[in-house]
Amino acid sequence: MSTSADTAAAALIAIWVHLVAAIPDGWTSATPGALAAVTGIEIPTLNGVWVESVNVDPEITASLLDQVAATELPHCLQVRPAAVSQFAKLASARGMKRLDHSIPLMVLEDPDRLAMTQAVGGLQIRELRPEEAALHAQTAAVGFETPEEPFLRLTTPTVLALPGVHAYLGEVDGQAVTTGLGVVMDNYVGIFNIATPPECRRRGYGAAVTARAVEDAFKGGATWAFLQSSAPGFPIYQALGFRSLEDWTCWQSGE
Repeated sequence: MSTSADTAAAALIAIWVHLVAAIPDGWTSATPGALAAVTGIEIPTLNGVWVESVNVDPEITASLLDQVAATELPHCLQVRPAAVSQFAKLASARGMKRLDHSIPLMVLEDPDRLAMTQAVGGLQIRELRPEEAALHAQTAAVGFETPEEPFLRLTTPTVLALPGVHAYLGEVDGQAVTTGLGVVMDNYVGIFNIATPPECRRRGYGAAVTARAVEDAFKGGATWAFLQSSAPGFPIYQALGFRSLEDWTCWQSGE
């Protein structure tokens, strides 16, 4: 059975709630159809409101957005394509800027390509223990070309010890070359933080660590996987068998 966009959107919201609960400065506030989530980390896409339903009341969403804005943290508003027109005015009134690219929500149900993708010469992928959380954070920071400190606060040993959370590190000759996070809930796995240092790209490492996270989840009973893709990652995930369900629109608060 094919996974619907509604089901994948609900899974995204559920995993946000699961992860943020373990972040020291994190909190969530949910209403039917929308979620406010704050991590306390000064990155816009790590604080904000995610609108899961196309039928949610804009006034309720505005109230959630006000709660997030009151923290004075950089934040975002992400909505599904069918709801863009009704929330564009809300975002504009708050001085939020629409990103010039959308965020594809992708799913995978067929694991046939996963094993082959992991066969990259010299690459060894292992699951990290919770106490090794810093290795994931440090490699992700290099891969995303951002400071380490936000990732160290985001992916702590406490987060990695949560039920269903699995962090992976790919190494070649003992050097970290890629990393990723899989979060298993119910019968699905969400994929996050796939990152490869710039000098290690275009060698199949990111695809391999993604495939490992998904395959492990499927072996454990998951039947589908989802992720939100960046523009550079899109063709890589397509090659793994992910298909795009819909493109979310994102607005971010001003500098």
